[in-house]
Amino acid sequence: MKALFEKLVFSEQSSVLVRRFQIPYFDAPWHYHPEYELTYIVKSHGRRFVGDHVDSFQAGDLVLLGPDLPHFWRNDDDYYQADSVQKAVSIVVQFPATFPERGLATVPEAEPVRRLLERSRYGLRFSQRMSQCVSELLEQLPQQTGLPQLLSLLTILNELATDQEAYLLASDGYQLAPGAAETERMKRVLEFVLLHFREEIRIETIASIAGMAPAAFCRYFKNRTRKTFVEYLNELRIGHARKLLTTTDLSISQVSLDCGYNNSSHFHRQFKLYTSITPFQYQVLAKGKG
Repeated sequence: MKALFEKLVFSEQSSVLVRRFQIPYFDAPWHYHPEYELTYIVKSHGRRFVGDHVDSFQAGDLVLLGPDLPHFWRNDDDYYQADSVQKAVSIVVQFPATFPERGLATVPEAEPVRRLLERSRYGLRFSQRMSQCVSELLEQLPQQTGLPQLLSLLTILNELATDQEAYLLASDGYQLAPGAAETERMKRVLEFVLLHFREEIRIETIASIAGMAPAAFCRYFKNRTRKTFVEYLNELRIGHARKLLTTTDLSISQVSLDCGYNNSSHFHRQFKLYTSITPFQYQVLAKGKG
């Protein structure tokens, strides 16, 4: 599936497009656009896809994307159920790729912001501490217009430029050419895993989805996600297990099966590896907080 081109329409009186979304689930497809994008998740959870990077997201997630970087946010399965009453809420700020050259080039004080935008070429995810620091300013942006809105955005970007814990999302070698064969291949792989992670997925099966030999696929996946396929699959399954332990009354053995682990001992080992505690301890803590 190719990344779709999205044409953004800006007002003649504004160089910034700010929108607050409150919808049943995020429905934007795998897409790209020539503008920068700052996305703040107010409410909801799921998986974030940026270039060749895949990770989970939840409320407070804050990401800055450079121009022409394919991306999409997919909520967890419970958001797509007919009886779901959940809402996916986000604030999305978009501004032109020419913003650093035309708007900031002659302003020495804007050097930190220019460097930040250059670093965002492959996507930047900011720390939870920084997200909390700028959350109030982000919440105010949709109600603002004109110069006050632009100044608020610059204030936010200037603050984000100080985040030493921000980290790169897509790999350094990721090709930004939208619709390239590599993008399509990775998208096929990720879609298949999201649909079938509760089942046994053999390397031979997922390699065939990518149209590659198993050994070549293992190298391909590790190079593009910085983790092995098995690590990624376990991470996805344990993330689903944590949600079930928190939001349902399923027994631990039922959760194990629902997440694709037919061996209870293996499930316990993997759960403790990713969370540092046992499923039972996690369930007790989660229910206690509720």
